[in-house]
Amino acid sequence: MKYLLLILSAMLLLTGCTYKNEALNLASYNAQYAGPLAKEKPTVLLRLVKDIRSDKQSVGYLLDNGKTLATLYTNADIEAKYQEGLGYALNLAGFNTDASLKAASMVVEVYIKDIEMVYNDKNFDTNLRGEIEIEVIVRRGADVITQNFRQKGSKWIAPSYSSKDLEPFLYTLFADSIDQIVARLTRM
Repeated sequence: MKYLLLILSAMLLLTGCTYKNEALNLASYNAQYAGPLAKEKPTVLLRLVKDIRSDKQSVGYLLDNGKTLATLYTNADIEAKYQEGLGYALNLAGFNTDASLKAASMVVEVYIKDIEMVYNDKNFDTNLRGEIEIEVIVRRGADVITQNFRQKGSKWIAPSYSSKDLEPFLYTLFADSIDQIVARLTRM
């Protein structure tokens, strides 16, 4: 009986502390844009949002003693979520997004170049870091303006054994990058 109890407690310890790597979901963009507003309610056509990463499922990885323990992945349609959020934020900033290609004063294309989150549960300072790199091409008449955005963030979270605990941080990176793009467009 003593050995059975020892085996059961060892099984509980080993299975209870394993990392549960589930696909991360990306929540829809909330009404949180509070940046500058467009002056004249210009018309904008958000032509496309394209994810040009080679691995569209991967959004980062977990480090354990300098080695990759697991890859963080998502099944969310990042292009659709980003386009929806950017369109919503443009409306909140005072842009008219109901425009055709001919009527739009600005045509915007967004390319998602990189998404990387790194979680390391050994640090006591910041154990979660993330970065999103985005290229935005704006066409105004004959002018073409290309701008690159790099949204970085880091924070400390309690040691986690589930990838679902990282979802709020991924959402924050996306929302901050959307807000940064819209704020820049209001100045054009």
